[in-house]
Amino acid sequence: MIIVIALSIAFFAIIGCIEIKKPVVRGILAIVAAIGITIAVCAGSCTYAAKYKIHEVADSTSQDGKYVLLFQQVGDPDWPFGHTHARLVLKDGTGTVAKNSFDVANDGGNVLPDDWQVAWKEDCVEAVVSGEEQSDTLYILYFDGETDSYQLENEME
Repeated sequence: MIIVIALSIAFFAIIGCIEIKKPVVRGILAIVAAIGITIAVCAGSCTYAAKYKIHEVADSTSQDGKYVLLFQQVGDPDWPFGHTHARLVLKDGTGTVAKNSFDVANDGGNVLPDDWQVAWKEDCVEAVVSGEEQSDTLYILYFDGETDSYQLENEME
């Protein structure tokens, strides 16, 4: 609570709402403000990297070159040994056609290019995504923007 008050006073002193005449107090408040801003930037950067940063895992292009399917990891896996957040993004020359977000049970590991298989069809693309601790899942992204998913009946080892 004291840090919040000190940061508030430092902020208002910097923008000129509060006039502080003692140079020592002004210097201390400037240091507190600099430390607070540094901590906020570091915390924001770590949060972004852990939860929101997009990691390109792999991509696949249709036979005619009109569509591209991207396999992306979103953020870092949940700690410890949690799910990995991922998504499939279908794009054409004008932008994103379809997007499907999902979790992969991969024992806390990142998803890898070997964790998916792609098959291009006449009106859709099918991607089978595998994880170490889950059955395979079939994701279908249609060229009209619709999506579907099905749990496949395979045995986990």
